[in-house]
Amino acid sequence: MSNTMLRWLSRSEPHVPPAVPARRRETYCYLGDHRALTVTHRGHKIFLDTNDIGMTPHIALDGVWEREVEMLLGRLLRPGAKAVEVGSNMGYHTLAMAEAIGAAGHIHAFEANPVVLPLLRATIAVNGFAPRVTLHPEAALDTAGMVEFTSDPEHIGSGHLAVLGEGTNYSRRVSVKAVTLDEALQRRGPLDLLRMDAEGTEPQVLRGAATLLRESPELVIVTEWSAPMMAARSDLGAMIFWLEEMGFRFWWLGAEARLEPVATAALPELPHGEVIIARSLPGGLSPA
Repeated sequence: MSNTMLRWLSRSEPHVPPAVPARRRETYCYLGDHRALTVTHRGHKIFLDTNDIGMTPHIALDGVWEREVEMLLGRLLRPGAKAVEVGSNMGYHTLAMAEAIGAAGHIHAFEANPVVLPLLRATIAVNGFAPRVTLHPEAALDTAGMVEFTSDPEHIGSGHLAVLGEGTNYSRRVSVKAVTLDEALQRRGPLDLLRMDAEGTEPQVLRGAATLLRESPELVIVTEWSAPMMAARSDLGAMIFWLEEMGFRFWWLGAEARLEPVATAALPELPHGEVIIARSLPGGLSPA
């Protein structure tokens, strides 16, 4: 960790308070039909799928999910920011982002899973964030059309573009509409932040946002990074080279939301985690 990066992290004053694990709470209400309502550690209400054994237990009992991601989003976003979220799921990070950007900002949230959509829509509405969050019930990819979407009923965050040879646990399949971010968000101006958790189709999301990437010089991309999942769906090396040609650099998200620079050659070998992609870090600061 360079001294420059440490100074940037220490000087950053998050608009959203840092996420901290909460004690076990009693704020939980089962609504029937495999739906529940609880409150995050920030005090936001969130609707949950009780069939899920991945995210729901943590949010329901602790009020926290992906702590480092939440901390970083709070440091990056400021009031009035324009953000896009691809793979909003039940809306945990959507809530933190909506709080950070304030009434003057806006989020375009993309979620294609029809099982998740009613929960996400209700979560946005009950917290009063509908004016600042536009929900897109579509998959963001590199071409528009209808695609087959699959998921594991016990892992609500597993929804993704179907590929051959997947395990039998991905038993839920449905046709969904796909759009490109360039088409869906044309004439919306430059973006400040793009958050992706698309279960391996992140390269296709970026290819479908080529114009937005070129026209957003200060864009910061915070993305889930699973090299095997991405490589099964696209040419990962070509995508990395393409981003590098546009001037983007890469950082790994570590504990306490600390950022470590990553060489492009190392990206295909990274473990599952989170990667930050930007031409420069906020404030023009970057590791030495």
